[in-house]
Amino acid sequence: MNWSELPRPIVCLAPMDGITDSAYRRIVREVSRETILFSEFTSADGYLRSDKIRRRLDYRPEEHPYFVQLFGNNPDAFAETARALEQAGVAGIDINMGCPARKIVASQHGSGLMQDVKLACRIVGAVARAVPLPVSVKTRLGWHDARDLPEFAGALADAGAALITIHGRTYDQAFHGEADWAPIYALKRRLAVPVLGNGDVADVADGLRRMGPLDGFMIGRAAIGNPWAFRPGPAAPPDTVERLDVVRRHYAYAREARAERHALIEFRKHLAAYLRGFTGAKAARVRLMRMESEAEFLAALDELAHRAPPLAKAG
Repeated sequence: MNWSELPRPIVCLAPMDGITDSAYRRIVREVSRETILFSEFTSADGYLRSDKIRRRLDYRPEEHPYFVQLFGNNPDAFAETARALEQAGVAGIDINMGCPARKIVASQHGSGLMQDVKLACRIVGAVARAVPLPVSVKTRLGWHDARDLPEFAGALADAGAALITIHGRTYDQAFHGEADWAPIYALKRRLAVPVLGNGDVADVADGLRRMGPLDGFMIGRAAIGNPWAFRPGPAAPPDTVERLDVVRRHYAYAREARAERHALIEFRKHLAAYLRGFTGAKAARVRLMRMESEAEFLAALDELAHRAPPLAKAG
């Protein structure tokens, strides 16, 4: 797959740790056949050491085109992991240079790589030489501001990055304040490779409004519990019955890979977001989030769907 040859706009599910596993990617794929799907944020070193970490990158054929996002700071580990993932059939490798979590940055991973351009480029180059797959980078405007973004992104492209995604906040901002897309537009005018924007995109329609000269966009936090964000064109929000049907199907996919208790606990992060925006949502959320039994959980979903009016929106 070649990023430059894809039809515009390029619409992607942003990689999110603990969210964009195979179960959720399958749900998004059911909503949109065109959306590019990314894995959870995954350690390149961990992939080489741990069967558990390797399993978390398993995927189904229907998820294609499916990209894996890796983090770390060891070019050799990135290259070795990329070769293994090529054999596994993934569509491409994305390198995280934007995560602002303190423990990640303290290890010179994620956003920490913005402070070492040479190492960042060595990582990109190592992956680009190791595999024929497209290599992309997801990063931020900069550390304190966007003044170094053109030089940093240009160096990544020269090292072999075939696409660059910019989250419209600095490291200092983390996820606070509003995303600033103006420096991303300016960067696109200077780079030959495709550039995507990320940050505060609510849905496809909102992404199209923000896109400007860019090649596309990623939808991240707004997609949690809301796969309908990827519906093309204007669409009414799902009614409660449709929403609960997707909740049930999403849980069933998650259950395929996890034991009952683990699946129920892990699913709560999705459930909290799914159960918003309809009559009785708060009470249903409190009740379902406390359930310890799968049978009780599924029965409660059935009961809620049975009682729900076709288009309940308040609460």
